[in-house]
Amino acid sequence: MQRSYVEAHMPLRAAFIAACKWARGKEVSLISPSTSVVEAQPWLESSGVAIGTTSNRHSRFSARPRGVVIGWCLNLGEVLEIESKKSVSSIVVVQAHTGHAPWVTAHDVERLGGSEIVPVPEASKAVKAMVAGITSLAVLNQGLIDNRERSMAIQALTFMRDRGHALDPEQLVAEAIQQDWAGTSPLEFADLARDVNRGKRLRFQNRLNAQALESWASA
Repeated sequence: MQRSYVEAHMPLRAAFIAACKWARGKEVSLISPSTSVVEAQPWLESSGVAIGTTSNRHSRFSARPRGVVIGWCLNLGEVLEIESKKSVSSIVVVQAHTGHAPWVTAHDVERLGGSEIVPVPEASKAVKAMVAGITSLAVLNQGLIDNRERSMAIQALTFMRDRGHALDPEQLVAEAIQQDWAGTSPLEFADLARDVNRGKRLRFQNRLNAQALESWASA
């Protein structure tokens, strides 16, 4: 999948033109978080681009994400959900900001305009090993939808914290995206890490063997 972004400092009309030019005449759909966000820019309706929304099934803008998607003012979770759809071939995020940094970092996303979004610092070898290890055991193409997978994530995060490894949520999101975790699972993983960092006692079963945990922590 091809990806690009237009950072939020670029005016919206100029950003739209840049996004359409990047699409190079291919089928384009514009997906916004709500009807009101589209209506705030009335000229969008006369652009000739199919328009849809992520949040309102009863919106008069009913296009589904297809072909090249212009992600119009979407948050990171919405971007990840759109990317998971088979009908989407490429995506350009308009009004991208620092909240999109893990996605930009994971895919080395092309900047079309606006300021550069600073990449997330690279995770340690141990953290990389942990995310890759969890992926190979349970998460690939499924995410954290299963309680067993969620339990593995909590166990691994807790072990790494207890061994003194920093659990940076943005780094974890970037690593999980690189490992093709499904949908918003990278964000859920980061939320678990925040809870672990705060000292919250999360319940989990010991599903990971000690040898695997030790190998990740010592990478």
